[in-house]
Amino acid sequence: MSVRPYQSLYLHLPFCAAKCDYCAFYSKTPQDDDIHSYLKRLELEFAQKHMQCQALRSVFIGGGTPSLLNTSELQKLFGLIKKYFQLTDDCEFSMEANPDSLTVDKLELARTYGLNRLSLGIQSFNPETRRIIGRQGELTHLEKILSVAQELNLHNINFDLIYNIPGQSLQDWLEDLRQACSYSPTHLSAYALILEEKSALAKQSLQENDDLHFEACWHSCDEILGKNGLQRYEIANFAKPGYKCRHNLEVWHGQTYLGCGPAASSFDGVTRSTNPPSLKKWLAAEAPELDRLSRKQRACEILAFAMRCREGWNKAEFTKLTGYSAEDLRNDEIQHLVKLGLLINNATSLYPSPKGLLFNDYILEALI
Repeated sequence: MSVRPYQSLYLHLPFCAAKCDYCAFYSKTPQDDDIHSYLKRLELEFAQKHMQCQALRSVFIGGGTPSLLNTSELQKLFGLIKKYFQLTDDCEFSMEANPDSLTVDKLELARTYGLNRLSLGIQSFNPETRRIIGRQGELTHLEKILSVAQELNLHNINFDLIYNIPGQSLQDWLEDLRQACSYSPTHLSAYALILEEKSALAKQSLQENDDLHFEACWHSCDEILGKNGLQRYEIANFAKPGYKCRHNLEVWHGQTYLGCGPAASSFDGVTRSTNPPSLKKWLAAEAPELDRLSRKQRACEILAFAMRCREGWNKAEFTKLTGYSAEDLRNDEIQHLVKLGLLINNATSLYPSPKGLLFNDYILEALI
């Protein structure tokens, strides 16, 4: 393995109108000139690092809430990307947004700069479920946003949903899935709630659901989403044919990416680095935290992360990328996981079984 040019860009925009109770990502409510300062510092980061990039295969603007920016701020942001980076003709250009802060003007502006994938933070359609997790914002503009997206020929749309929430019944979750499918998204992310230590929700001493409830919710995703043309291709992600998220797939398969903004991570093929999870420290250009592993350890990590995905690894491609075969690295562990019915190992591929996707933490622990 060697240092390679960055082929994807992840941009972390850390601003939210208010922080949801379940969220442990770095975000803050913008004060005074925070956004202006952020954009100014972002240009410096772009100027310093864009020469390390090849033509980008994907751009992902996440957060936080990117749609919180007003139109002039978004125009500045998109303009900086256009100024400093070359994009491939088929670049996947994604942005996360909340339906309550994404206006028609913002969506039209984003399209003029090449946005071709929209990820909407729904989490739940149920008002009580949204209250439990402290979900901020409303969904009253969702249908308008989807209608405008269609008019703008923007068809690649993801919905984010959360399940396994304390107080959320299986029926509640089934209704969320059905309602999501009624809008015909091309991609859907279904995340099991994890009570992150730093989140406000974790401090409420809520009664967590048992494993049977979790598994019922998990299997209902395959059943209901499958009937609507969305197939599971990763632990938490479902897509219609041709709409898998390129950005995430390539990250899970050891490809390079440049992360800009506070708390954003980069990977150059050898070393992972993470910017400080603080706007103040990032504005002051505090050095990123470096994660250096031996060549063999990094190869094991790359092997394991792809087991999040239904397709796993093509063995020849893995060896070409890392210089190792999977068996060179973890032969005994692979044989053990195969015997447990968690992995499938044949002449050309290594990939998780449906059971292996469900119990993926066990695979990751064994392979890393």
